[in-house]
Amino acid sequence: MAQNVTLYNLLISCPGDIKEEVTLIESAVDEFNELYAENLGITIKTRHWSKSSYAQSGGKPQALLNEQFVNKCDAAVAIFWTRFGTPTDEYSSGTEEEIEIMLQSGKQVFMYFSDKPIPPSKINGDGYEKIQAFRDKYKDKGIYFTYSSDEEFKKMFFAHLSMHFLTEKRVSETAKEYRSELKLLGIDKTGRLTEEAVVCPFVLNADITMKEYITSIKNMYQEISDMNVGGRSVTANTFFAGFTSLVDIDEDEKEFITAAAEQLGCKLSDSFFELGNLNKDTLTSNPLSGPKLNGTSEEKQKYWKIKKLHETISKASEWAPVEKAFSGMNCIKLAIQNCGKAIDEDAEITFEVPKESLLTLGEFPKFNNAEMGYLLTDCDMSILFGIEGTSEYIEYSESEQNGRTPYRARSYGLPGYVPDYSDDFTDEIKDVFCYGFYSSEDKYIVKLKVDYIKHNTTVAFPTILFVKSEIDEIPYKITSKNNPDVVDGCIKVKS
Repeated sequence: MAQNVTLYNLLISCPGDIKEEVTLIESAVDEFNELYAENLGITIKTRHWSKSSYAQSGGKPQALLNEQFVNKCDAAVAIFWTRFGTPTDEYSSGTEEEIEIMLQSGKQVFMYFSDKPIPPSKINGDGYEKIQAFRDKYKDKGIYFTYSSDEEFKKMFFAHLSMHFLTEKRVSETAKEYRSELKLLGIDKTGRLTEEAVVCPFVLNADITMKEYITSIKNMYQEISDMNVGGRSVTANTFFAGFTSLVDIDEDEKEFITAAAEQLGCKLSDSFFELGNLNKDTLTSNPLSGPKLNGTSEEKQKYWKIKKLHETISKASEWAPVEKAFSGMNCIKLAIQNCGKAIDEDAEITFEVPKESLLTLGEFPKFNNAEMGYLLTDCDMSILFGIEGTSEYIEYSESEQNGRTPYRARSYGLPGYVPDYSDDFTDEIKDVFCYGFYSSEDKYIVKLKVDYIKHNTTVAFPTILFVKSEIDEIPYKITSKNNPDVVDGCIKVKS
């Protein structure tokens, strides 16, 4: 049965006087592999110039060795006895250069100095002095050991080898275990997460719909019609009569309310706009808080109900073209989930959608200038088109390191001046629908970035995505800062 095995390359670096130790290293490595290769999936392969190099021209000898196998090694074992080695262009010996390459790369170096007796014939004063100087260089770094016999060396080396690589394996397993696991999920029409994306009728995230507006307005017409406060009566002239004035509904407001009633099929009574003897105090009335009314409680109530009716009809009139523009449109809602055990950052989701299926910003419904102004100044489009958080997932804004700045209307300081909202509207739509759309043959490539996503957390996409026709599936890729792997996935789509 096939199994995954982690291979580590071990460099044996030593001058030419080291013979027995090379054999002992090979033996220790064989023993390690025999013990751990099958059970733990670890195997070590030794690399030495005598068996890992080949004849190659066109470069300096040590540089060629470095390229052939030294740079590819995961760790090194270096041994010195009587000789320091042959100088290179950069260092006093090839062994020194190999050690420094490994250390500078943050790799493990097992360094040993032999204290075995030296036969007089092997004594090299210059070489021995270099070894001592090299030894002194690393004496405070705690990276080398000494031995006085072959048996001692083998036991020591096998222990060091085992401790390091078994720890290395565990670290590797832990890193794999404690990392993010990212995938795409769908959100159904009830707001629940699903393994599939669901095509749903699009509904604007508004406090009130046109249907609710109409019901409320009709109820208000009926309430006002049922209020009979009587006609205006002649009152005696008093000292305070000069400081009060009778209250009437403005003629333009009457015409507006009457026209709306006709459209809705609401019949107004003859006394609909009668307010009895309601009057306002011209002395104490505050322009900011409205007039101070004098009259019966019912007269006052009727006045404010009519004002509220006018306001509600005005709001409904502004909202109606917005809701109409998106009537009958469909959408999908997506989310990215981190089901791993580690946070992740800078996640980039890339997915493909057929061109005929996706509505891009260039195909967004068109609005006149007044409607664009209303959407910009009276609505929050990030809410209208956004995906609200639930107990199952958070809103996209909660994952942003630098949240978006809501649109703020510019003050022109010119009474009656109506600005051109088209550029501001386009910018705001691009800001709210913060996807990158790229055309590729018969598909759109869509990209989205998520700044931060905690482990065991799901982040909704910033907005819905409008779809025009059926989609079978959405292939996607996810890259992120803390996961070296590219996530390849595909989410099914159902209607």
